[in-house]
Amino acid sequence: MSDTKYLFKRDQIWWVKVAVPRPLRDSLGCDLRRSLQTRDLKTAQTARQAVVEEFRSKIRQAREQRAAATACSTSVDPPPGTGYEVVTRKDFSDVTFLLEVSAPMLARAAQPGQFVIVISHQRGERVPLTIADFDRVAGTITLVIQAVGKSTREMQQRCQAGSRLYSVAGPMGFPSHLDTKKVVCVGGGLGVAPIFPQLRAFKQSGAYVIGVVGFRNRQLIFWEDRFRQYCDELIICTDDGSVGIKGRVTLGVEAALEKHPDVDRVVAIGPPIMMKACAETTRPYKVETIVSMNPIVVDGTGMCGGCRVIVGDETKFACVDGPEFDGHKVDFDDLMNRLGRFKQQESQAMDAWKTAAGAK
Repeated sequence: MSDTKYLFKRDQIWWVKVAVPRPLRDSLGCDLRRSLQTRDLKTAQTARQAVVEEFRSKIRQAREQRAAATACSTSVDPPPGTGYEVVTRKDFSDVTFLLEVSAPMLARAAQPGQFVIVISHQRGERVPLTIADFDRVAGTITLVIQAVGKSTREMQQRCQAGSRLYSVAGPMGFPSHLDTKKVVCVGGGLGVAPIFPQLRAFKQSGAYVIGVVGFRNRQLIFWEDRFRQYCDELIICTDDGSVGIKGRVTLGVEAALEKHPDVDRVVAIGPPIMMKACAETTRPYKVETIVSMNPIVVDGTGMCGGCRVIVGDETKFACVDGPEFDGHKVDFDDLMNRLGRFKQQESQAMDAWKTAAGAK
């Protein structure tokens, strides 16, 4: 508000007027206007100051109420009938959990290898997640999430059966190519879940499927029955040796390639360091190796450039050119450097959320 609007002289009379901007009038719930006319300048000046202070106080209160309402809106689900309902929630560990989400149109369109972008609430971050499963009949997609940052920790806390996600956009990315006769499907860490729809699709297309999955220990193993249903052979690796091969998934890949020299493709999904290790393991065997890239994704349409990866001598966008690429050509070091670019901001966001949510 400009002071020139509060006090002016017309026809030898001093006028005091205040008109609140329309957005603020809407917030305040009424059209607050005051006018006073007097021939005494000091009286007009005193009246002006009183009016200004009154309005500024009410405007400040309105802004505080609006900010409080906005903050509350981040902690509640979308109104009934909107958003995407979480029909099932299952926890695999203290940081890994599964959400089965009702999204009929998305489930009908989803293909192995694709991903979605999830926003948990109206002011939430856009989180890219690979589709871990889909059921066209039930109209659901399955997401397996690892709570490692502010947004995924928030989802772990908020997303229970019956709650709703604000937005689920997809499916995005190109589906996996299934033209192979014998394939090794490797999943490590969080990549265990999204490798499942791929190996199932390979099996249904007539391929001989060897599954290699890695976990830290026996207690963290999940979906073993699902994998055995669609794998001709299943190799389980654990860091502590409590089940299967003791060590990294690369030992399982080597075992599969030694036993089956006619393998014509290896597909690996997991942390970048794991996919890089798989690519280096298969390189001497000259076996085609496909990896699923997980860079920073913002819009998911190739406009922001945040998901660019170096493949051979070219720059690619994982969201529109991938997410699958030739693992022998991917510059994993560049990818890992890019993933660490916002560590400080991610830490600050986590600290702020913990303070606001009272989380530990």
